[in-house]
Amino acid sequence: MGAALKVGVDSVDADVVSEPYVVMTFRGYSPVVDVQSAGGSFVLHISAKSLSMALEPLVKANEGKFAGLKLRLKKESADKMAPYVVEKR
Repeated sequence: MGAALKVGVDSVDADVVSEPYVVMTFRGYSPVVDVQSAGGSFVLHISAKSLSMALEPLVKANEGKFAGLKLRLKKESADKMAPYVVEKR
């Protein structure tokens, strides 16, 4: 498992290169996808409701596949619990 992609208030571009799979974390299993970003290869945890709700229409439009999605991600604010803002690139 690679390092987790950190998403903050500044936009991060990420290309999804895998379908979802689960990894063990200190909280139990977590769904992730592999992504490529300017900083290299990462995993993106996709369990946050705001992230999964934003991804769902993009996945449906991509024939039910995560791989191939080109995303721009950021958090709405610096608050740890702030929702994700997801745009298709």
